Amino acid sequence: MSTMVSLSHGVITGGEFIQINYHGQKAPIDKLTDAIAANAFHDSAARFDPPKCHPRTRVKILDEIMGRIVGQGENTAVKPFLWLNGAAGAGKSAIAQSTIERCMERGLRLASFFFSKTDPTRNRPEPLIATLAYQLYQAFPGTEVQTEIISAISKEPLIFTKQIQQQFTALVVQPLKTYLSRHNFPEPQTSFLIVIDGLDECIEPASSQKAILSDLAKSLHGSNPCIQIIVASRPEHDIKLSFSSEYLHDNHTFLSLDLNGPYEAQADIRLYLLDRFAQIKDEFNKRTKGTKLGQSWPVERVIRELAWKSSGQFIYAATIIRYVESTRHRPDHRLDMVLNLRQLRNGDHPFAKLDELYSMILQSSSDIEKVLEVLSLVFNLRGVSSELEVNEIEKLLGYEEGEVETLFCDLGALVQLSESPESTLKILHASLHDYLLDKARSKQFHIDQSGQYIGRHMTNALAYLASYASLGLAYDPLLAESYSRPASHAANFLFIFSFPLEEFLAPNFFSESYDTDYFVGFYPWEFICAFLHILRILARKDPTCSYIEDHQHRILDSLMIHTLQEYVDDEAMALILALFCHLGSHRFVPWCDMCLTFEVHGIVLPDLTFTRILFGHIVHIEDDLWLKALWSPGHSDLTETDSNFYDYMHGFLRRVSAPNPTVYAKAAKVCFDALPLLPVPSSSWKSNGVADDTEDDPCPHLLFDDENFRGPWMFRILWSDLSGQNAIEMVGYDDEQSDSDDEDDRLRQRESLGALYFTVLGYLIFFLPRCGRSDDLITACQKQQTSYIEQPNNPFPIRWRRLHVEINKYLASALPTSNV
Repeated sequence: MSTMVSLSHGVITGGEFIQINYHGQKAPIDKLTDAIAANAFHDSAARFDPPKCHPRTRVKILDEIMGRIVGQGENTAVKPFLWLNGAAGAGKSAIAQSTIERCMERGLRLASFFFSKTDPTRNRPEPLIATLAYQLYQAFPGTEVQTEIISAISKEPLIFTKQIQQQFTALVVQPLKTYLSRHNFPEPQTSFLIVIDGLDECIEPASSQKAILSDLAKSLHGSNPCIQIIVASRPEHDIKLSFSSEYLHDNHTFLSLDLNGPYEAQADIRLYLLDRFAQIKDEFNKRTKGTKLGQSWPVERVIRELAWKSSGQFIYAATIIRYVESTRHRPDHRLDMVLNLRQLRNGDHPFAKLDELYSMILQSSSDIEKVLEVLSLVFNLRGVSSELEVNEIEKLLGYEEGEVETLFCDLGALVQLSESPESTLKILHASLHDYLLDKARSKQFHIDQSGQYIGRHMTNALAYLASYASLGLAYDPLLAESYSRPASHAANFLFIFSFPLEEFLAPNFFSESYDTDYFVGFYPWEFICAFLHILRILARKDPTCSYIEDHQHRILDSLMIHTLQEYVDDEAMALILALFCHLGSHRFVPWCDMCLTFEVHGIVLPDLTFTRILFGHIVHIEDDLWLKALWSPGHSDLTETDSNFYDYMHGFLRRVSAPNPTVYAKAAKVCFDALPLLPVPSSSWKSNGVADDTEDDPCPHLLFDDENFRGPWMFRILWSDLSGQNAIEMVGYDDEQSDSDDEDDRLRQRESLGALYFTVLGYLIFFLPRCGRSDDLITACQKQQTSYIEQPNNPFPIRWRRLHVEINKYLASALPTSNV
C-alpha cells in the first residue's frame, strides 16, 4: 500500500520523492497557514475555557444533533445543512462546542470556525475557508485530501482572494470527493463535519452572512462529498432569508432554542444553577474561617426565580454564577446583590457583562428611537412575558403596515416576531425589561416609562379606543384594559376632554361575556381606573385643567347612577356599599384585607351571605361598581391609580347621598344574621390587647395609622409561632413558608375567629345609629335582645354592652313607645 507524506517543499508518494522548488516563493502549505484565523478554532488559546454544556443539561438537543450527524433514526433525514438558532445567550456556542467534543470522542473528522464580532481576525469572511481547509488538511494526513489541497493552491496562488464558492469547492469539496472516490464507505455517513458558530457576528461587510451561506450551498449543490455543515447563529433577518433561498430551502434542518421549544431550557438552567451553587457553597465553606453557608442556601424559591428570569437563555444564569463565585466576596452577599436585597458598592454590578451584550445588539438597530418606542409600548401594555400583535402595535403608534418587522429585523437576538398573518412580537429576555428601565445600566437606550413615550402612547391609545365608539362597535375589554394602563402624563389635553367616555363605555359597561365569577365587570373597571388616573395627573400638572376632570367625572356619574340602585335593593350589596363608604374611618369599621386576615374561616364557619361577601366568594354577588375590591386580596398596598379610583367613588357616593338609612338597615341585618352563627371566642383572645380608652375593649390587632389613605384605623393580625420567635403578620402570610404544626394552625384559627367576632360587633355598633326603620331589622334587634339576656357574659364586654345600648336606642326610635 502506497503512502504519502506532505512536506513543506516536497511530497513522498510510495517510494518516490518529488522535490518541489519554489524559488523564493512561499510554499502552498505556508500560504494556507498564513490565510487562516487561528483564534477561530474550537480549541484556540484565544477561546480559553470556552462555553460548553453543563453536565446533564442540553442532553436532548445534543442527542438529536448527533443523530443527524451520524444519520441515525428512521425519521432523521440527513441534510447538508443544520441551522441551530436562538436568541442572544441561549447557549448556541456551548452546544456547538459540546457537539465538537462529542464528535472528537467518536473519532469523527471535523473543522470549526467560531466567529466573534469583537475579534478583527474572525469577524469577517476572508479567513473562513482557509481555516476550514487547514483543519481538513490536518484531519486526513497522508491522503489524497492533502495532495488535492496543496495542488489547488499551487495551481492558483491567489485562491484565497477568490469568491467563497470557488475557494470552498477547490479546497474542501473537491479534495473530499477525490478521497471518497477511492474509498468505499457505508451510507449514510458524514465524512467531514463543519461547525460554524456565531455567523451573525460576521459583520465585515454586512452582506457577508448571506454570501457565506449562499456560496457554501452552491458549492455543495449537485455533489455528494458527505459534508455536513452546522451553522449556529441568532435568527437575524439576512440569515433567515438565506435559509429560505433556492439552494438552502430544502437542504437544511432547522433547530430552534426558543423558550417554547421542546428542549426544556428552563429545567436545564435550574439544574445548572443547583449544581453550580452547590459547588460554590462547598468551595466557600472549605476555605472560610468565618460563618459558613447554610445547607439550604440558596432556597428553592430563589432558584425558581432566577430560572424564570433567564427566559431560557443560559447567559443570564451564567452571568449570575460568574458574579457570585468571586473568591474575594461572600457568595451569599453577592447573590443578595443580584436579588436587589443588598446595596451595590463601588459601581460593582452583577449584570455588567449582560448589559454589554444588550448594548451591542441594540447598537445594530437602524432606528433605535422607534425600536425603544415600540418596546416601551409593549412594556406598558403587556409587561415582559406576553406577546402583542404586531398589527395592534402599528395601529396604536400610527406606523405603516410591516414597519415593525423592518424595525426589528436586526434584533432577532432580543425579540421574536412570529409568522403572518397574525404576527406577534415577543421579548425573548425577561431581563431586558430591567435593563432598559434602569438608566444607570442602559444609558442611551434607557426607556423612561414616565417620560417621552408615555404621552404619545396614551393619546394614541385613547384615539384608537374612541374609534370603536365613533363606529358604533363593541370594544374588547381585554384591549381596553391594556391600552389604558396608568400614564404619568398625557400629551393632548383637549383630546382627553373630548374623549367620548359615555359612548365608549355604555354599550358594554358590564359585558355579559365576562359575567362569570370574579371577572364580572373587571376589565371595564381596569380601563376606568387608568382613565381616572390620567385625569388626576392633568389636574395636578396644570390646575387650570381641573375642568377636564370635572367634566369626565359628571359623564361617569351618569353611568354609575343606574347601577347604584342594585346596592340599595339587595342586603348583601347594601353591606358592601356601607362598608366601602366607611372602612378605616372609625375603630368600629377598620380596614383590613378581609380574605387573608380571616383566611381560616372556611374550616368552621357556615356559608353565610356575610362570609361570601367578606371572604372573596362573590358568586351570585355582582359587585358591579367594584367596591369590594377595596378589601380584596391584592389591595393591601394600593397604587396611586387605585387610590384615584376610590377617591372618585367616595366623591360620587357623597354627591348622590349614598348610602342612605335604608342601606344601613339592610347592612346591619346581614351582620345580625351572622352574629349568632359565629363561634364566640374565649376571653383569652384579647389577653395581650391594650385599650386606647374605656369606650372599647382592648384589641391586640387594632392600630391607628394616620398615614394610610384608606383611613387611619387598620386591623392586622399578628401571631407568634410556638418557638416564641418574631411575630409574623398574618396579612399576606405564605403557607408554603410555614413550618407550623397543628397547634400553630389552631392558634391562627383562634386569632382569626376572635377578630371576626370582634369586627362584626363593631359594624353593628357603627351602623345602628344610621339605620332607617325596617321590620326585618326590628325583628333582628329584638332577637338579639333575648341573646343579651341569656348570655350576659362576653369576651368583649364593652362592645357587647354598647351594642345593646344602640339596639335599645334604635328600637325606641323605630317602634311606638308601648312596643319598646
